[in-house]
Amino acid sequence: MKSYYSILSLCLLGAVVTIATPVLAQDERKLDPATQAVKIQNSRTGATLKLNTLVKALNSSDVVFLGEQHDNDSCHEFQLHVIEGLVEAGHSVAISMEQFERDVQGALNDYLSGRLAEEEFLKASRPWENYAEHYRPVIEFAKEKRIDVLAANIPRRVATNVSQGQRPSIEDQVYLPRQTFIDKNAYWEQFKATMEGHVGTESGSKLEQYFASQCLKDDAMAESISDFLAINSHQRKIVVHLCGQFHSDYGLGTVARVLRRRPLARVTVITMESSDNAKDEKTLSNLTARSHFTFWTIQNQKEDTATQDNGMQANGE
Repeated sequence: MKSYYSILSLCLLGAVVTIATPVLAQDERKLDPATQAVKIQNSRTGATLKLNTLVKALNSSDVVFLGEQHDNDSCHEFQLHVIEGLVEAGHSVAISMEQFERDVQGALNDYLSGRLAEEEFLKASRPWENYAEHYRPVIEFAKEKRIDVLAANIPRRVATNVSQGQRPSIEDQVYLPRQTFIDKNAYWEQFKATMEGHVGTESGSKLEQYFASQCLKDDAMAESISDFLAINSHQRKIVVHLCGQFHSDYGLGTVARVLRRRPLARVTVITMESSDNAKDEKTLSNLTARSHFTFWTIQNQKEDTATQDNGMQANGE
């Protein structure tokens, strides 16, 4: 009997991140990436998958990273479908979110349990601008199914302090991760390349401060996930983490930090890519290194209103 897992080494600029990748059935056929407007693809083989096949491939995962494009409608619909599929398949699921911060975990818990009205929850939790359209369906599904949701991210005021070279306040230090890793490795190189041209990053020291803020977010989210798995080690849980794709692509960012804390964790990385790039050779050649699976998104039918970058903010907010 074939194992569902083989080892995929993600190599970038001399750094190696090794994560477990689901191996799918041999009868999957490789299709032209542009044959469908929206589809799921095995990044390793190029095979097109149905949602239920993807869900089966996630059976043995401890953590599933859904690296999103924050403003894209189709990617958020896909995220909800993945969570619904795992629950319908009988898995015990928890949801971890970049979009909520550690200091609002109490308000989030109270809303999910019915102790807090939605209006009060929204006042207390600082939801993103696109919450109603893109994240509310996930929260409402979690509330209906009594699913744990982790407010995993560092409070944005703390990230802003670090990005400006300031120490967080004494009151906020309780939200800091116990360990923060600011290694100038492949993630640093990716960060530098992506931040090139952003206003305020001309100074090397300023760029390092922004990177420290980025790493702080990754370590906070990784620690939130790792601690939850440790606390719930007596039962089989799959944590589905919603984050900007920069936090999870190439097995870097939050992914690498989860594995640093839990080296034996089985993680699956799913990235989301615009169907406009389905014939772009550079995009296609990078998919194997970026993720285990790719969801090809379609453009929104209406103008975007949210402004967050896909896992990075130059000002640390």
